[in-house]
Amino acid sequence: MRRYSDRFLILSTLLAAVILAGCGHKAAPKATTTPASSEAVQVETSPVKTGTIQDTASVTGTLTALNDSQVGTKAAGLLVAVYKREGDRVTKGEVVAQQDTADLENQLQEQQALVAQQEANTSSAAAKVQQAETTYQNAVTTLQITKSQTASAVAQAKSTLNSAEQSLQVTVEGARVQQRKEALAQVASARATLKNAAANLKRYEELYRENAVSAQDLDTNQTAFDTANANYNNAMQAYDLLQAGPRPQEIQQAKDQVQTAHQQLLTAEANTSQVAMEQENVRSAFQGIGAAKAAYLQAKAAVAQAIATRNYAAQQVQDCSIVSPFNGVVSQRLAQPGEQMGAGKPVLEIVSLRDIYFDAQLPETQFSEVHVGLPVQVSVDAFPGTMLTGKITHIFPVASSTAASFTVRVSLPNDARQLRPQMFARGSIILATHSNVLIVPRQAVVNLLHNKGQVFVVKDGVAHAVDVKFGIMNANEYQALTGLAAGDKVVTLGAGELQDGMKVQDIPANS
Repeated sequence: MRRYSDRFLILSTLLAAVILAGCGHKAAPKATTTPASSEAVQVETSPVKTGTIQDTASVTGTLTALNDSQVGTKAAGLLVAVYKREGDRVTKGEVVAQQDTADLENQLQEQQALVAQQEANTSSAAAKVQQAETTYQNAVTTLQITKSQTASAVAQAKSTLNSAEQSLQVTVEGARVQQRKEALAQVASARATLKNAAANLKRYEELYRENAVSAQDLDTNQTAFDTANANYNNAMQAYDLLQAGPRPQEIQQAKDQVQTAHQQLLTAEANTSQVAMEQENVRSAFQGIGAAKAAYLQAKAAVAQAIATRNYAAQQVQDCSIVSPFNGVVSQRLAQPGEQMGAGKPVLEIVSLRDIYFDAQLPETQFSEVHVGLPVQVSVDAFPGTMLTGKITHIFPVASSTAASFTVRVSLPNDARQLRPQMFARGSIILATHSNVLIVPRQAVVNLLHNKGQVFVVKDGVAHAVDVKFGIMNANEYQALTGLAAGDKVVTLGAGELQDGMKVQDIPANS
């Protein structure tokens, strides 16, 4: 800026000298050219270039931490230790403060003992369920055996009674006609055999007396006769028995057998009542299983309740250890050891330096041009000369009612952990990037109104005013849309003092 002022002073001095010289020479009043046009004005120029330009939106705001939390007590109690102070680093899960746990530890031990007792009761109840199931299976087996045995006994008793009744009927009725005929036939057969044997014996006796046969032959015929005689006598006795019919003793004996068989049937049928008893035992055993399972479920519920109470007691003990929720730095110590703390009272404030964000204020006129993901160049006043590259991660959906702006959150790298919350920062949101366009230095533009203005193009030592329409305009460069071509030399220093057609002398930028 100082360089520009010095050059402007030189040009002004030269122009004044020219004017004064013209006034001193009264012999040339007829000159048609102005003194300004007779002398070349020293200017500085720069060529119009083809390059890349970025459309940006400037924003300002402060740095914030995504994780900024106050950690404190969950329940009321005595604070016995605070292990960290302002500036100390903490890690996630690290215990940063401690409350007294003596009473809670005693409660926890009582609940652990209760859990052990309830678990023992559950084991006993499970054993009773198994015992009840065994009893039920035994009852079912006994019922099946009893059914089989009683059914077999009844069937056997009925069969014995039927046989006894048939025997009694046969005994009472005596021999049948067929049996008598058969017995008479046997008598006749035995008589014929005896008669034949007697004749043979008589003949062998005569032959023996005559010594015609041996004594052995005579003995053989004698034996045959004796056998035939015995068979005849047996046949006659059997026939006589059939003719005489059963004796009273035989009939009574048959009746006694029927009575005995009938009594056995009654006994077998009476034993079927044992089946009903066994069925009742099965029902009772089944109910026993239900009762045992109910007791087991009740014991399990008691265990679950005891465990829940124990876990709650353990959680209360654990909650007395105040831990850091993330990696960070202690920004404020809010309580001291020995204080009686209420529930929910803060002890330390911890801020994470890993996730630092730039919350910038965006004018609502540019809200439609910005979206998540756009890159942002950010400078922090605390670190002059350092440029950080971030990215838009969130656009707050509600505009400020007082400033007519939206908050744009930009993520920033903070690997060195130098950035701190509440630092002031400035940002340049890169809305778009255009390549292969004509670029004019901002200093070359005069009479700018909206996106239209003038530049002076130097050709053959003469400055020509050119109307130009501009596209993207940022802090240092403008995009020329019309009126210029690549390579045109435009005035960048002294353009504000020029008029169309003035002679100019291009001087080096460092002169």
